[in-house]
Amino acid sequence: MANWTPVGPAADVPESCQQACSASEHSVVVFRIDGQLHAIENLCPHAGLPLEDGEREGMVLTCPYHGFAFNLRTGANVDDPHDAPVRTLPARENNGQIEVDLDALKD
Repeated sequence: MANWTPVGPAADVPESCQQACSASEHSVVVFRIDGQLHAIENLCPHAGLPLEDGEREGMVLTCPYHGFAFNLRTGANVDDPHDAPVRTLPARENNGQIEVDLDALKD
């Protein structure tokens, strides 16, 4: 069963924007791209630094610290698919709130 957790008002993430949010003890970044919500853990898998200030082009977010790029749908490192991915979470809009499924972060 999903663990849908509210992270903030949907109005905080308009089209083509990204927003860092807290979800329980986790930090996530939520994106709205072409009307769809996407969410990733706000943690670069290489150095543990936040991804929230990364530059986004299309469905790719680039780490602001060392330039690794990640696919926002799959989490895969686009430069080396065998390298560590960023963890993605299902996201949805529900009654004006953005919710993420924290079960996706269980190890």
